[in-house]
Amino acid sequence: MDNLAIYLTLGWRNLWLHPLRTILTVAALAIGIAALTFLSAMDDGWMQQIKTNFALTVTGHIQIHAAGFEQSRKLADRIEKPATLVAAVEQVPGVVAVSRRVRVSGLASSADANAGALVYGVEPKGEKAISRLSDFISKGVWLPYGDARAAVLGDGLADRLSIGIGDKLVLMAAAPGGDIASEVFRVRGLIHSGVMDVDDLTVLVPLSMAQQWLGIGNAVTDIVLRLDRFEQVTPVAKTVESRLSKEGVEVLRWFDIDPMAQQWADFADAYTWIVLLIVIIVVLAEVLNTMLMSMHERVREFGLMGALGVKPAQIFTMVVWETIILVLVGGAAGFAIGGGLSLWYGEQGIDLSQFAIAFSFMYMDPVIHPLLHADSLLHILTASLCGAIIAGLIPAWRASKLEPAGSLREL
Repeated sequence: MDNLAIYLTLGWRNLWLHPLRTILTVAALAIGIAALTFLSAMDDGWMQQIKTNFALTVTGHIQIHAAGFEQSRKLADRIEKPATLVAAVEQVPGVVAVSRRVRVSGLASSADANAGALVYGVEPKGEKAISRLSDFISKGVWLPYGDARAAVLGDGLADRLSIGIGDKLVLMAAAPGGDIASEVFRVRGLIHSGVMDVDDLTVLVPLSMAQQWLGIGNAVTDIVLRLDRFEQVTPVAKTVESRLSKEGVEVLRWFDIDPMAQQWADFADAYTWIVLLIVIIVVLAEVLNTMLMSMHERVREFGLMGALGVKPAQIFTMVVWETIILVLVGGAAGFAIGGGLSLWYGEQGIDLSQFAIAFSFMYMDPVIHPLLHADSLLHILTASLCGAIIAGLIPAWRASKLEPAGSLREL
């Protein structure tokens, strides 16, 4: 500990032998690390938005289907006795809500127009617990309890059909036997989620009426699970899979249902590594330049230290500690600036509404809220220190190899 205190004292003193250069280097490091901290928070923020919006708008954290349904999308591949499966998965730790659905592609018709639609038969109360669809009601009401012929649809689809609250809506879809079944509903509500696929295609009707209309009894196509946290998705999916291994079902996580969502998650991970690589390069460039200049100016000092009996290893360690102190000071300032900006914009949000249409394809809100994660800060700090140590090795090695006699003759 005494040696460490000596190294820290010497390192701090040596850095301020040229205060202007040190201040400029610290400022450059602080700006670079602040920018990278903020970019990392932006990355975490929009990735969290994508995951939350994709999973909780419609999909849910986990879905259970009859084997092959996600590929065929045919009512023939359905779960005939969902009650047993629901009772089993409700007991799995981490599962906070379970609901059943019937999902079918069909045709929606009004008096003036026709349009393709994705029809969901849902449990009105249960759906509120697993998705955010009820939060997106822009006109009218959510599916009223006891109204068997109520329908809620996306406002984009309503515009294409030229219908509004209270108007008649005819839905047609292929029943399991191949016949076309039709049913009449009344529009009770419109939803606006900001996601084009939802607003332009979705129709929601009560589950019991969808089952009766399509002639499938109590069968469903989807059992949807909502969990406490995204981190639980994979372990809970494995537990559910093991418990239902003999039931002939498939258990899919939210990112299994749409591979694009997983690609975005992989891209976010790759982006994080790119950010860390930039951190190391910035630190290397800034610190290496400063320490090499310092070493050349202090040749006689290193020679005198060697002549007085200071070992090469001690000189080496001293120079390395100087670089670490330099990066710690710049990093602390950078984290303070970048963290402050991240927290401020995390509350206020960054309004990118002019790109709202592009963001809707990626399930992103037009207002991004940076999210400051301790893990991200730790990664940047670790990368900075690694860069500092690497940058300090060259000047430290050169300083430790100087011959005292020759160094003392330097001007």
